[in-house]
Amino acid sequence: MKKVLIAAAWPYVNGSLHLGHVAALLPADVIARYHRARGDDVLFVSGSDCHGTPILVTADREGLSPGEVATRYHNEFVDTLVGKLKFSYSLYSKTMGDFHKGVAQNVFATLHSEGHMVSHEEEQAYCNTCQRFLPDRFIEGTCPRCASASARGDQCDSCGKPYTPKELENPRCKTCGATPSWRPSTHLYLCLPKFQNRLEEWSVAQRGWRENAVTTTKSWLKQGLKERPVTRDLSWGIPVPVIGFEEKCIYVWFEAVCGYLSCSKEWATLHGSPEAWREWWENPDSLHYYVHGKDNIPFHTIIWPAILMGLGLHLPDRIISSEFLNFEGVKFSKSQGIGVWLPQVLEKFEPDAIRFYLVASGPETNDTNFQWQDFQQRVNAELIGVLANFWNRTFSMTHRYFGSVPDVEVVSQESLELMRECEAIFRAVGQHIQDAELRLALNGLLNLARHANVYLEHRKPWEQFGTDRVHVAETLAVCCIVSDTLRRISQPFIPNTTERLNRFLGVTDVVWSYSPLPAGHTIGEPSPLVQKVDLDAITNGTK
Repeated sequence: MKKVLIAAAWPYVNGSLHLGHVAALLPADVIARYHRARGDDVLFVSGSDCHGTPILVTADREGLSPGEVATRYHNEFVDTLVGKLKFSYSLYSKTMGDFHKGVAQNVFATLHSEGHMVSHEEEQAYCNTCQRFLPDRFIEGTCPRCASASARGDQCDSCGKPYTPKELENPRCKTCGATPSWRPSTHLYLCLPKFQNRLEEWSVAQRGWRENAVTTTKSWLKQGLKERPVTRDLSWGIPVPVIGFEEKCIYVWFEAVCGYLSCSKEWATLHGSPEAWREWWENPDSLHYYVHGKDNIPFHTIIWPAILMGLGLHLPDRIISSEFLNFEGVKFSKSQGIGVWLPQVLEKFEPDAIRFYLVASGPETNDTNFQWQDFQQRVNAELIGVLANFWNRTFSMTHRYFGSVPDVEVVSQESLELMRECEAIFRAVGQHIQDAELRLALNGLLNLARHANVYLEHRKPWEQFGTDRVHVAETLAVCCIVSDTLRRISQPFIPNTTERLNRFLGVTDVVWSYSPLPAGHTIGEPSPLVQKVDLDAITNGTK
């Protein structure tokens, strides 16, 4: 049994999740479910990222406090991710809690005391009317690159080019419209250059990273790491635990990645073993997966590893960084309101249909484009037409003709070939999931179901029951073996569907082992496992 940490990115609570978020996070749950079924000791942690300027922007727009906005969307995330999509977190927490605050401050203070931070004075935008320093997203003006009149303080949404707030032309406070002045402010910086050599040696030796993570990390290291600010002049966040900086907050990028550690410690405390987190974080033989979108790669391959080096804790092993899921050719964007929103789509379609599609057509190794017609076609033709249909046909005929899995003494060559393929695919799917090749894993189990459907069509047990019960018994016994194998290897992908299968089969196990239902096991009458995707549901207000 191996200690396996699954660390999934923490989504911002500044608005509802869209399918792009789910596509990036879903591999974490698939991998966690697989390792649990194998018998590994899995700690699957994540939570809601409750600080930073995106939440302030939403709160300002809606006339609410940041805490009210964060609480509302955190509760929504728990309902959609955990309650409906069945993400099997060991703990889904939030950065707004006192536990996370304490751990983040301790990490910050430790790195500061060890000499991994320096202070620098810099000039920042200040609104004399609102009497506060302005985060980048609270400054608007004319883009110095394309002359767009509604550019924000750090990046233009029109041309996508970044710049510094001082480069912005005709700057104004987004809240009151006043022209900001520039005031000096002293901040602490993380000394990333001190970790350059260690990060280079470590990253070169790593295996199990997706190619985008390898390329991005090499690029950052080749350019040379720079000191990075770790404090901000904000009131919404975690106070800096260093004398002279108490009025500032820890920069959200720093304290958010600390969430993986704080959530692990919180889980251990909630389970009555406060030191149990060490079995994952101080164990050189443990296996750590980090799952996120490609825009978060540097935080997981450069910044968080540097922090962990400073703490002397286990470094990331597998970097599972998805590409972008686009919508009608445009990148999903919460801040710009572009996307298919999770609460709405879950009102109309089954969670497993969404999970299935985002693995089958998701952005695993390249940017992909979400299309409603493709969603309908793949769910109806593959999840239902191939997989669920095979389960339904097999168990319906077995229930009708025998009432239980039939016993077979002699097996034909045709049946032996299908069973050999079944065992081989079972092993291959497991290896693909371990390697985060989820599309290959899903294709493997679908191909097994396709071949089993061909086998069933060729042997036609419904025509032979009255004349050759031995033939029918052999056919359905083999189909039951394949069906049960498909049940086991489908569980990480479509847990709601396999739970329904478990109930009518009278089983509870989710063990990853090639041990099919035995002869004589009672087979109840199955009911439909997955609902078809209706075109009307798509066209009536889903966008």
